[in-house]
Amino acid sequence: MKVSKSIVDKRRENIMKAIQENSFMKVEDLVKLFDVSPVTVRRDLQYWEDKGAIERKYGGASLLQAFFDVDEASFERTRYMKGIAKRASLYVDDGDVIFINSSMTALMLINYLKDKNVTIITNNARAINYDPDPKVNIIFTGGEVRFPKRSITGDVALATLNNITADKCFIGCSGMNKNFVSTGYVQETMINRSMIQRTKGERFLLCDHTKVGLSFSFAYSNYDDISRIITDVKADEEIIDYLKDNFKIKVDRVEPITKSI
Repeated sequence: MKVSKSIVDKRRENIMKAIQENSFMKVEDLVKLFDVSPVTVRRDLQYWEDKGAIERKYGGASLLQAFFDVDEASFERTRYMKGIAKRASLYVDDGDVIFINSSMTALMLINYLKDKNVTIITNNARAINYDPDPKVNIIFTGGEVRFPKRSITGDVALATLNNITADKCFIGCSGMNKNFVSTGYVQETMINRSMIQRTKGERFLLCDHTKVGLSFSFAYSNYDDISRIITDVKADEEIIDYLKDNFKIKVDRVEPITKSI
């Protein structure tokens, strides 16, 4: 039986309060406290980790932001990210091999892949917390895990990618302006470039409105290498129109998702 959004939101709020009160909570203790399955608890913890409130470790979660407001309007950005991920899933075909980088928006795509035989190659260690459709196969690149973001980088990760050719890639970013796509983490630059270069089909850039117009230190792609941008309806229109006019790039602008998934 499907649980209502209000029940899910309330449980997540209470889980967050429990972590705030104790600084650290084990998954098994949260399971007992809220009488839910370990999978449900892991999903709820993933939700708060995506918001930067907690860090997953040692079979539980520790507090990162002591005064994180569980009732704040920051839910909004997550809804836009989900909308982007859901739209991206429509471009995945049965039998595809796809790259997903360390982006949380790109990783959310996993939730919307249903009844399709898909192989995901990713350097995003957080993918281990997801419960994909049985037909979805997730393969990690291997390499050095960088905390707290849990992106996998280094020579081992690059060596793995250099032996794989994907049908499509779904890449997130720290920022995108009129000239290039960038990240704030130098370790991820070569990984992102490799995924783009090793993709024989469409290359998708997933970016919510909060990142459009931003520029970070390490550029890893220009728009000649991007097939389609998937962003949301709040993205800067001037920048989006500029990219469409000057690079003939396709752009999807999506509405936020208001449901729990």
